[in-house]
Amino acid sequence: MIQRPQYIFRSGELFVLDDTTIPMEIPEEFAGCVADSIELRLVGIPSRVVLLADDAPSEPASFLGKGHWLRLREIFGATDPELRRLAGPAARALGLINWHHSARFCGRCGSPLVDHDNEIARKCSQCGNVTYPRISPAVIVAVEKEGKILLARHSYRNQDMFACVAGFLEHGETLEECVAREVREEIGIEVHKIRYAGSQSWPYPDQFMVAFRAEWKSGEIHVDPSEILEAKWFDRDDLPNHPMPGTVAWNLIHGIFEAES
Repeated sequence: MIQRPQYIFRSGELFVLDDTTIPMEIPEEFAGCVADSIELRLVGIPSRVVLLADDAPSEPASFLGKGHWLRLREIFGATDPELRRLAGPAARALGLINWHHSARFCGRCGSPLVDHDNEIARKCSQCGNVTYPRISPAVIVAVEKEGKILLARHSYRNQDMFACVAGFLEHGETLEECVAREVREEIGIEVHKIRYAGSQSWPYPDQFMVAFRAEWKSGEIHVDPSEILEAKWFDRDDLPNHPMPGTVAWNLIHGIFEAES
């Protein structure tokens, strides 16, 4: 039997061996907990991606002391180059297994979907409609004014944390137009000098984050309370609680994109 890397996920976490490699076999304790799996080529290597049920055992006895679970943000923010190199294939694997597990029925006729023979896609067993993996592009922006950065607390997630303004791209607009619209709608100010900073896959479940920098142009802060609880200008040497390393927001706030370019 040919061994292949096994990208094993549970609740958005990846099972990694303690030597920062991917296991070549699935622990026997996980065998009965597989919710879905797909075969892919990751970094040019035939691999298997496995999604476990949420109630799968957290510490398989057969791998006790040999591996552990990691969230992707920990891998994205890792300083160990051996662990950091897993970021790309792990993001691709998680995004595609999330899509595969949710894309079960045809959006046209409601019949069951089956895997496509030649593409990373699913095909309707009745009408032949082909469904491809979904990617949801979103922008995130660090707005600056007189040496300070704009950060906001969102009303619907992580309310104890200040982060950059972000939002999904809408049909008919450019990424730069999306940046200006999101800042205007959520914060009430106008921005200009919008410039690209970097990008990152964020497969929770299928986002692709495109990061920008922009400068304040006009207006005062008047937040949309349905989206934002509070927004303020902060000195970079006196930042509030904000997203952790490995996130796009951290990279924007701390200039990581510029350092990597």
